[in-house]
Amino acid sequence: MQKMAFNKARAKAKTIAALVSTLGLVSLSNHATAGLLVGHLTDKNAQSVSNAVLFATPLDTPTPPKKAGDTSIVAQENYAFSPYLTVVRSGSLVRFPNKDNHEHHLKSFSPAKTFELRVNSKKEEPAPILFDKTGEVALVCHFHDWMRGFIYVVDTPYFTKTDASGNAVINNLPAGKYEVKAWAPNMLGEPLAQTVQVLADGSSNVKFQFNFVPKAPPAPRNLSKGPATFGYD
Repeated sequence: MQKMAFNKARAKAKTIAALVSTLGLVSLSNHATAGLLVGHLTDKNAQSVSNAVLFATPLDTPTPPKKAGDTSIVAQENYAFSPYLTVVRSGSLVRFPNKDNHEHHLKSFSPAKTFELRVNSKKEEPAPILFDKTGEVALVCHFHDWMRGFIYVVDTPYFTKTDASGNAVINNLPAGKYEVKAWAPNMLGEPLAQTVQVLADGSSNVKFQFNFVPKAPPAPRNLSKGPATFGYD
């Protein structure tokens, strides 16, 4: 009986070891076939565009499932939205903490998400808002009319923003065919789109040129020592 039990235990250990080995090989294989998408975005004058969105949707591989509870933060800080542009996947929550001394009255009239939210820095932060539709969400403050910001909602986990040089990198993409799109704040119409074959190793490059010049983000303001500014100036 003892010998039989020992043999069963040894066989079980071999099975577990084989499974662990197989999973390790699968993990290494997935890592080995992860590609890199490098994008460069310019305006109509061939100048680099910062604060733009680049995102890729797989066409011949499954899209990874959404993660429950994904939360991003768009703060009101120095009387500006921080960050100016936020990219989230549909189904994500966004918090709106107020780091200024005065109250803000946030609004969005965008079809992707219409809401109105008063945020007082001296009171408890309001509950986060769910963004469940794709597209552009333009943010304004009713009390401080210069404040402008954007949330862009995509239905893919593969997204990023351009840096000051107009460059954007999406890594760990499974090899395959993707619909790659580019969007910038104040853009009219649909995002620019291309079909790109992402390689199993190395980088795949894509370039987009917008037919307009995006506006620069509003500069932060220091009103901490002055009276609150309401309405329009």
